[in-house]
Amino acid sequence: MTIGADVEHDSKVEVALEPLDSPKLRQIGEVTVDGRLVPIEGTIPSVTLTRPDLDLLGADLAIQGLQTIPSATFTRPDGGAASAVAVVSLRGPDPSESLVALDGQLLNDGNTGDLDLSRLPSAAFSAIDVTEGLGPEDSNGSNTFGGAIDFVSLRPTVEPHYGLSFSEGSLGGSESWLNATGTVGRLGYAGAFDDQNEAGYVNSTLPLYSTTKPACAPCATALGSWIASHLGLGTLTWSFSQNADLTARVFLLGDERDQSSSINGIDENSADLGTPQYGQLTGPGAQIFDQTIRAYQLRARTPLGAGELTSDLSLSDNDVAVNGGTASPYDIDHEDKRYNGGLTWQRTFDTSQFAVGGYTRYESLEFAGPPSQSDASLTPTQAQAQLGQTIDVLYLRGGFQPVPKLRLDAGLFQSYYTSFGANLDGRFGAIYQTDPATSVRFSIGTGFRAPLLAERYLYPYDELTLDGSNVFVTQGNPNEHPEHATEYELGASHQFSSQSTLDLSFYQTNLRNPIEIFYPLAAVANGTCTNNSYANPIPACVSYNSNVGNAVYQGLEARFVHRFPAQHVFLTARYGLNVAYPKDLDAQFSNPTSGGNLVDDEQFLGIPQQQGSLQVDWAEGAWHADASAVFRGKNNELNLGPFTVLSALAGYRFGRRLDLSLAATNLFNAGAGRFTVFGAGEPYRGIVGQNASGSPIFGPLPTDALHVEPAGFRSILTFRS
Repeated sequence: MTIGADVEHDSKVEVALEPLDSPKLRQIGEVTVDGRLVPIEGTIPSVTLTRPDLDLLGADLAIQGLQTIPSATFTRPDGGAASAVAVVSLRGPDPSESLVALDGQLLNDGNTGDLDLSRLPSAAFSAIDVTEGLGPEDSNGSNTFGGAIDFVSLRPTVEPHYGLSFSEGSLGGSESWLNATGTVGRLGYAGAFDDQNEAGYVNSTLPLYSTTKPACAPCATALGSWIASHLGLGTLTWSFSQNADLTARVFLLGDERDQSSSINGIDENSADLGTPQYGQLTGPGAQIFDQTIRAYQLRARTPLGAGELTSDLSLSDNDVAVNGGTASPYDIDHEDKRYNGGLTWQRTFDTSQFAVGGYTRYESLEFAGPPSQSDASLTPTQAQAQLGQTIDVLYLRGGFQPVPKLRLDAGLFQSYYTSFGANLDGRFGAIYQTDPATSVRFSIGTGFRAPLLAERYLYPYDELTLDGSNVFVTQGNPNEHPEHATEYELGASHQFSSQSTLDLSFYQTNLRNPIEIFYPLAAVANGTCTNNSYANPIPACVSYNSNVGNAVYQGLEARFVHRFPAQHVFLTARYGLNVAYPKDLDAQFSNPTSGGNLVDDEQFLGIPQQQGSLQVDWAEGAWHADASAVFRGKNNELNLGPFTVLSALAGYRFGRRLDLSLAATNLFNAGAGRFTVFGAGEPYRGIVGQNASGSPIFGPLPTDALHVEPAGFRSILTFRS
């Protein structure tokens, strides 16, 4: 293949050739001239946040880059503090409907179906690939319909390179990282080490009305938000020949943080008027959250016949240990492990390619439940029986270019879970280039979300929480079956010039039998649960997960990028319309992620219909600067009114290797505050009860106002070879 290119002074040309054994979840080859200007070239929308993109933002955490993507919605089950859990969904309210992976290795947790991304440092990655919707070229099966977030770790380079950075900032924040990549003979290497610490916005001993020890009201309780996080990454690649090699990768992340300032808060619930705790700090008390993520991977590729065989062996381990009060399912001690082995054979022709392969995976989840509620003095150390399942997946996928302007992609996926049985899914996509500057694309397909191991487990009554209505909550259901979805996607891309690109995507996902939470409103209303207790449990007074009704996710995504060469400015604007609502639900069901009783045809709680971002980069000579704004509309994850977070960075390069930058975050204190305020969030219209005839009564449901850290500043000194 011969390509001609005119390269002028001060132009930058990057050519990236992705090998067939790419660790990406969805294989999209690319040849780019400033990748930000390249339109979408696959049948589904995709965004790649490169390491330079994250550096421009001054982002020390990967999640800061993900916040700029309008299809990504965030859930903060333990509050809004930087030390609290943060998980991401794509195109919908449930994080378990999207995949999270490292180099294609699945990391989603078996307890909650997703992964706490709050402490993943940007220093460990070369890129973050975000692909949305149902991809015909998926290599990780069809067990998703929201999309996939794949963190691509540092890779070996031909020439040796290394980087070293130190930063200090507000609230006692500091970071130091070291990267090194290169090749010695046939051995390629890549390594990263990162250390982050933060004293936090809250570090005080305050009077607290405890929800776990009513006899101590109020107690002097130490509330904090400090963070200590450490990462190590190592990759070695041995090249036998140009198209045969063996790669081993180790990823270790350990973090410890104080979530107590986030899970406790000020009680502003109107139902508590006249009680001593109203207007005072209340909650489960002190808490230290420990998380360890380990991911080991061994990959190999070799020629086989006229094609190429790739193989993969991997192990991932996600452990959480919580010392203190709990506020959400993320605060339960558990160990989640995955063992995976996969093979793929693929062949490429001039106008087509296809692959056949599969994998087998064993998942196990072992956890310690909450203390027996019949004896509040017990500690959460009682280990449950280990849960597990085996997953076998076979797939056939490929692409064909029947005419020069048209490309067709398709995939067929057969899945078998020992927990619920088999599932067959198919996906198809097409992209047509109407002229050299314009293309249109279409895709249709099916996918599913398997029930979580924790959702299917039937707990003993004394390990469930008995709420204020005498109902046992968070019970599992061994009769759950998968959610199923059909998705339709239509998109278009246009390059107005070599300096300007517009991408548009429209989608609709029809979700059948989503897993929601049944709550026995009728039993509570007629007094059945009045005498329910641990000593005398009433089966009708239990809240549990179950399949019910339907849901619809639909939306619009737009991305516009433009370079102003004369001004040395690059602009990136993104906008997303995310509509997500349930249909045909029983009034006694609610959503397991957002909580609250739901109403048919009304937006899920915590999913803003409108969100977007705007970023402006400037560079001239040794100087460079960036300004970014992230907008969240109504019904956002903080339960606040619409807000915009503004951040900025300015820096100067000394020669080609040393850079000194000053980064500022949340410049105007959007959503800032020290504590969660219970009952003070924007109300959500839901079901507040039932009348005498059993019909639902609608009204405003109180929500908790979550708050994030105020304006912060960070000086960054970076040296690169």
